[in-house]
Amino acid sequence: MFVRNALALLAATVIALGVPGCASPDPQNDEALRLIQEFAARDSKVTGITGAPECQNPRDMILTDEGYPTIFKSICRVHYVKDGKARFKDMKCNGDFDKDPMLTYCYVWVPYTGTNSFSSP
Repeated sequence: MFVRNALALLAATVIALGVPGCASPDPQNDEALRLIQEFAARDSKVTGITGAPECQNPRDMILTDEGYPTIFKSICRVHYVKDGKARFKDMKCNGDFDKDPMLTYCYVWVPYTGTNSFSSP
């Protein structure tokens, strides 16, 4: 019984390590996401924020197809309450994984027809 459980655990570990995204966390992406959430909340200039902003994953928003393999453009949705009603404000956060700091501010995002809009992470 012990051998079978040990083999099952070993097989699960090997599978997890072989699946992209499961092998190890991405500390640089985690730091970018932390900064995005921090600056999106700060730069939204709203009070009554409820929870952390929902933000697109920076690694998924890299501009490689435009020739910029380290630059990301992430949209965040900041939820807040005003006059007893739930509201939100979308924020655009542009950053660069190769810079220090990766991000310094976000700005209010109002999508135009045919442009990117917020999508839940």
